[in-house]
Amino acid sequence: MKKIFFNSIWVFGLLVLASCLGDPATNVTLSNAAGVVKIGGGKQEKVIHVKGGQIISSDDFQKAEVEDGECILLDYSIDYGAGENANGGAQNGYLTATIYTQRMTKVDKWKLSAALSDTVSVQTNEQTISSLQTRCAFIEGNLFLFTQIANHTENQVDSFSLSFNPNQVSGSERIYELYLRSIVKTQENAKGSAMIIPGAFDIQELVKKAGGTVSNPQEIKFRVHYVSGFAKDSTQCIWQTSDIFTINSAEK
Repeated sequence: MKKIFFNSIWVFGLLVLASCLGDPATNVTLSNAAGVVKIGGGKQEKVIHVKGGQIISSDDFQKAEVEDGECILLDYSIDYGAGENANGGAQNGYLTATIYTQRMTKVDKWKLSAALSDTVSVQTNEQTISSLQTRCAFIEGNLFLFTQIANHTENQVDSFSLSFNPNQVSGSERIYELYLRSIVKTQENAKGSAMIIPGAFDIQELVKKAGGTVSNPQEIKFRVHYVSGFAKDSTQCIWQTSDIFTINSAEK
């Protein structure tokens, strides 16, 4: 599966900009947005499910080389004042958007394991994670996370794993504890730099088993623990913990 990397300056913002085309009061452009491709309906049209439950598509997107279920990052613009987008795009079954396919990139997908991995021992070729962005997206059962690796070469290939113990829930708000790790699969002899690596994790099993918060039964809260370093003898992991993430299970 192709690995995609992003310069940290470009990936850090999910930008919401006023479009220079059409009426700026009804035009919105999103950059570096997460999406999941779906193909279906009577016309077997390609559409993209994006954060917030919206579905977008366009005539040009039908030519894009993407498959059903693929996770992507994309830039797109929507004119909510356009006639075809009246009533939430009910005419077509989606919002018609300008999708900048030349800037669209595919995101690797990984499974969530309900068997918690060994959180003490260092795995073979394990690499540390510098930080985890506060940004995430939950779309069609996929959790998009964005990890920063401090010393990453351009063509390095990684694998990621995410595991949890279904019975490990913290506090009255039912916060689930997830554990993220990364392994270097292939590495080149070149100077590395800090890079943001996106990944999409199938967390439908967690969503099915998880109970909501006290205030909202559809909210699921979790923290992500990630390996940030190794002990002096390089045999034990040092873990950092993210802020609390909140997703809405109704968006699955």
